[in-house]
Amino acid sequence: MSDLRWVLLSLGLLLLVALYLWPLLLSKISSRSSKTQIDSETLIHEDDGLQVITDNLNSEVGLENSRELSSDSKIVTLRFIPSNKKYFDAEETILALRSSGLKRGKYGIFHYSFDESLEELDIQFSVANLTEPGSFDLTNIEDSTISGMSFFFVLHRTADPIASFDLMVKIAKELKQKLEAELLDEDGSSWSIQRERYIREEIIQHCHKKSKAPQ
Repeated sequence: MSDLRWVLLSLGLLLLVALYLWPLLLSKISSRSSKTQIDSETLIHEDDGLQVITDNLNSEVGLENSRELSSDSKIVTLRFIPSNKKYFDAEETILALRSSGLKRGKYGIFHYSFDESLEELDIQFSVANLTEPGSFDLTNIEDSTISGMSFFFVLHRTADPIASFDLMVKIAKELKQKLEAELLDEDGSSWSIQRERYIREEIIQHCHKKSKAPQ
């Protein structure tokens, strides 16, 4: 009888603990879900900056919108967002971009080029502000913040797409450490080695097809 009493007492205590912890667990799950939804909505909204820039690029070659892009005009993109904070400090970010060899140029965005003139085919990749209109406003940067950036290049606008991709990823990873950032792919998923290899292989296949195409 004594053993049964202890069993019932233990079950009662477990029930009380479960009743106490369950609301806390639900609150935590709800908070995570809410944060994920906010982050997703923020990414969708803030990606407008790159869209403005790419629309400008498309108009230069007679394309009305990104849905009409041919494989040769494909834009390779890598998103760069804060990992442990909501925004990047604008001044710190601009200095980091410049120290990595990027220069502000056409459309008010940053470009990496081996040529000081920033001629189109010498540009390896560019970096745009995720917030519309995509440019970086250098006035009053001491009091400004940046919600995220897009590293990108257009396949047909670089002489060596594979080299451009490797360089873009390398510098993005270096800046990730400096600015405490997180790298995402164009769909907003975490940047992984597998995803990096997949995109690189796609670029290699594109280059092979282009080299075999009749001139």
